[in-house]
Amino acid sequence: MTTSPTRPASNPLGRLTTADAVIDALGGTKAVADILSVGASSVSNYRRLGFPARAHFLLAKTCEARGLDVADAVFGGLTTSKPKTVAAQRQTTAAFEMFTAQGFAPCHSPILQPAGPFIDRMGEEMRRRLYMFADPAGEQLCLRPDLTIPTARAYLAGEIEATPPNKAKLAYEGLAFRYQPRGAGKPEEFYQAGVEIIGGDDAIADEGEILKLIVQAIEAAQVTRYQIVLNNLGMFTHFLAALGLSEGAQKRLERAYHQSANFDAVLQTMLSETQNPKPARDMALINGDDDFDIAGRSIGEINARITRLQSEAEGGLDELQARAIQNFLQLAGPAASVSESIASLLDNASALEGFTDYWQRLFAAAGLPMDGDSTGREIILAPAEGRKMAYYTGLAFEIHVPALGTQRVIASGGRYDDLLQSLGAAQIIPAIGGAIALERLQTAAQQQGGA
Repeated sequence: MTTSPTRPASNPLGRLTTADAVIDALGGTKAVADILSVGASSVSNYRRLGFPARAHFLLAKTCEARGLDVADAVFGGLTTSKPKTVAAQRQTTAAFEMFTAQGFAPCHSPILQPAGPFIDRMGEEMRRRLYMFADPAGEQLCLRPDLTIPTARAYLAGEIEATPPNKAKLAYEGLAFRYQPRGAGKPEEFYQAGVEIIGGDDAIADEGEILKLIVQAIEAAQVTRYQIVLNNLGMFTHFLAALGLSEGAQKRLERAYHQSANFDAVLQTMLSETQNPKPARDMALINGDDDFDIAGRSIGEINARITRLQSEAEGGLDELQARAIQNFLQLAGPAASVSESIASLLDNASALEGFTDYWQRLFAAAGLPMDGDSTGREIILAPAEGRKMAYYTGLAFEIHVPALGTQRVIASGGRYDDLLQSLGAAQIIPAIGGAIALERLQTAAQQQGGA
């Protein structure tokens, strides 16, 4: 008779870093199957593939109750260590109190949100990371993936007193949720603390204030070795215009730019279409009432799409233009150096001259040195960055701590001038905000010997 090999017992005092070790520590395959109400074969698969997201919360709580120390990544970032949770909450309070002390009013929003605004405005990459479900009445809901859209909705609902009229300076803190692929090493549940200025009438002053306050909060935790990575999404539009592209080609590339995951494929498709042109499709507009629906779309929407496709078909892209665009998106470095490189790509020193002035004014408003400084931080201009949030319309920034690897982005933010109108405002309302990922800030502070 053969017997199965005995698995080595897990060290009860050691940190459990794999699903296999957690299963053994909880009593084995059958015990975990009983906890999760699944078959033993499913648990056997978990040993190889890791735990599914639906099991994370229950297993994390079970491990916590039994005093087991489990690495956060095993449960997709859900911590089972009470001291760490308490520390994270203290850090949240410290950041939030700093923001409110600077005159930002507290704003609180529900974790459960209608899914529509996030689906429509966060972009393809973030849309894939939503936790969505339907309530008993059939309404599509989600766990909030960030706190900017909930804060904007609270502003529009009149839940916030704007002083002066229509301008609000808001601070928030709370949990956000984003799906992460298994093995990504990133948490799916995390704390954010952030600030928003909605309805301001001085764009540079507001952007400088937000960026300055986020940097101050990071340095208050004694994180001093970091990178400030900046972009203004308007630079790409001006760059395309300076290349002499047709309106259709430019609009097509702008749309792909904001859907960052597909940009390279769209660029290659457009180049191929120029090199191997096909006969234009004869697409006639549909006659009828613009509001009449055909298969879920109005005649007006269908005609608008036909017009756009015809316009894009007339716009080509040659190899020199494609190479210039690729080189533009690979630029990264000090603002002055990047501005010079852009001018050389266009063979036109004044093509983006307005942005040189913009960066100088922003740096002055944020209290940042235009040419860098001698501290442990770097200031980088990178035209390819800041496109994950599709609702950004201008400035986009991230704070990186490279030593954190895949979790290097500890803060981010940007301008979103058309977001509130898409959420129901009668007109464009200027807005700019930024948020800090507090657990990442805490990890960076611990690495650098800070708070």
